[in-house]
Amino acid sequence: MIETVLYAFWQSDRMGQAIVIVLLLVSAYAWCLMLHKISSLLEIRRHCNKLRQAFEQASYSPLSIANTLQQYQGPLKEVCEAGISELKKILQRDGSQGLSFRHCLLSRKLTDDEIDKIRSTMNRVVTTHSLRMQERMPTLGSIVSMSPMLGLFGTVWGVMLTFIGIARVGRPDLMAIAPGISGALLTTVAGLLVAMPSLVAYNSLVALQDAIEVSMDTFTEDFISSLRLEETKLPQSVRQEAEDE
Repeated sequence: MIETVLYAFWQSDRMGQAIVIVLLLVSAYAWCLMLHKISSLLEIRRHCNKLRQAFEQASYSPLSIANTLQQYQGPLKEVCEAGISELKKILQRDGSQGLSFRHCLLSRKLTDDEIDKIRSTMNRVVTTHSLRMQERMPTLGSIVSMSPMLGLFGTVWGVMLTFIGIARVGRPDLMAIAPGISGALLTTVAGLLVAMPSLVAYNSLVALQDAIEVSMDTFTEDFISSLRLEETKLPQSVRQEAEDE
């Protein structure tokens, strides 16, 4: 197998050899990119699932999860931190920030405008991380699209030169044209070998990225919905204790 490939490579002209070498370099870069992106997105998904499970175990209470948020990592933590930070700013206006977060209760009901402000802040962080996850994905998409085209160009170039040689000789000679054709077809094979795994990885990365984005969007909506359901009254004994402190 290797001997066949090497034979076809050495039978190619300089253009064909250059295309094969370029495709080999592109393939190496594509594999590095694919492995890095897959590893990164899997880690992000793991962190998101961990925080999501903690949020569910906390009975979808934003104030409860706020007290343990430092234990977690990943973009979903930043989304949650953004929402909690905005909530603190809103509650700080009437001096109820510490009272509310210590006892995991809201001291007053949030208005619709305040809820929308928190949602907007969280969505902005979600968008930032979505764009960050898309980094270098267009490069991988370009590799998927261009590799077969580059291989096809090498094949057409090699076949064209072969037929030019036939025209100059004036008669077809299978033994003479076979090496040139094999070298020309090598570029197509190289292009497909680069494009096929890149396409599979690209589709997998897009699906994984979409799943993470859906998870962050769902978390944001659950967070906002939970704020509407948070208790807004503190027991008198708890309130008096907080005020004494």
